[in-house]
Amino acid sequence: MLKRTLSLVLAALFIAAALAGCNKPSSNDPNSTPGGTDATPPDPGKQSIVIGGVRSQSGPLAIFDQTAFGPLYRMWADEVNADGGIYVEEYGKKLPVELKIYDDKSDVQTMTQLYEQLCLEEQVDILLPPVSTAALFAAAPIAQKYGYLLLSAEGGATSLKEQIEVCPNFFSVLSFSDTQVPDLVTLCEEQGITSAYIVYIEDLHGTEYFTATENAFAAAGIEIKAGKPIPLDTTTTDFNAIINDARASGAQLFATYVYPDQAIPLAATAIALEYNPDIYLMGSGGSFDFIKGALAGGSGVSPDDMVEGMMAWGAWNGRSAPEAQAFLDKFDAYFGPDGQNILNNPDAGDKEVYHDWWGHICYQTVFEIIQEAIEKTGTLDNQKLVDYIANNHFQTSLGDTWFENNMLAAECYYGSVGQWQNGEFEVVDVGSRRTADPIVPKPAWAKP
Repeated sequence: MLKRTLSLVLAALFIAAALAGCNKPSSNDPNSTPGGTDATPPDPGKQSIVIGGVRSQSGPLAIFDQTAFGPLYRMWADEVNADGGIYVEEYGKKLPVELKIYDDKSDVQTMTQLYEQLCLEEQVDILLPPVSTAALFAAAPIAQKYGYLLLSAEGGATSLKEQIEVCPNFFSVLSFSDTQVPDLVTLCEEQGITSAYIVYIEDLHGTEYFTATENAFAAAGIEIKAGKPIPLDTTTTDFNAIINDARASGAQLFATYVYPDQAIPLAATAIALEYNPDIYLMGSGGSFDFIKGALAGGSGVSPDDMVEGMMAWGAWNGRSAPEAQAFLDKFDAYFGPDGQNILNNPDAGDKEVYHDWWGHICYQTVFEIIQEAIEKTGTLDNQKLVDYIANNHFQTSLGDTWFENNMLAAECYYGSVGQWQNGEFEVVDVGSRRTADPIVPKPAWAKP
């Protein structure tokens, strides 16, 4: 508890420092605000829409740019440019998009420095979000300070709402604990789950999820046997001790609110020690197709069989809606189906891109919303884009999509909890969104 409190205090101090100049919406400054204003008419010679981002392309968070938001911004840019670009009325022509991406090496301080450079020195037209909840917290005040729109991607925490109150140019698209944990509680009540053991990462994502679960489970009478914080650095974590402690606790639900670098060795250890609770919920990473091969390894077990019954946050699939199937078809046409997808990024090498049945369809909406806002407003003036996005509905891969207080409305998501069944990620939420009945208790881990 002391470690978690200290982490939150340090995070709060960092955020407070970053919030200087972010107490109210920025007005358009013709010397720094992207896009044209009344004082600075658009340059008729403009040749492209420059989209800048600072993304973790190396370090422990690089997996997200390789497999989550990264594939989608590259796919979207290629799609837009193949069509000649985005028509911008104030320029009277279609403009192709030009990506300008810097690597923050999974370091928040480096990210903030490079973000400042993109806004102040390079004055790009549109900003992409950085990787992780903590990085979003640091980036939002910068975007607000210089009058930029910022639509989030990989990052979700209930306290993002507090950031939005002081940085209204910041919008959140990913579902997170506010929507997911209540649906998990309902599922636990339906399945008779009364106890849990939770492992969480010592950063904003982990502590937010754990705190939300503590409160929701207490209200529902679900006992948390233990909450185990672990660091980003996996070399200092004794996974055997954690799994043995979870088994000894007798908890019915085992949940990991961590990132793939921690989630995969935790699950591999559970498999090796034959720890098989009634519900095994893997947080970030569990919704990716790559988790199948990562856990099956060279065991000789079918990758689909290895994850049978494992749950994860999400959730959606092609049966969720026609729009979801259309997005899936487009993704497969670009990258190739069935987990054989190669990232179109020379800096990443031959990195495979797999389906993400939590975030991908949410990340896709970032570009669909930005493009529609540009086309409808006819401008690259970010403040006008912010106003339009805050006050309109969009037709996206999630169907009818809109924001409530700058958070994507809960009704827009196709599901909160998914489960691997016969190789498919099924929505197992209680109610009409369910695409398959949950399998509880989870089947035993497959063996060769």
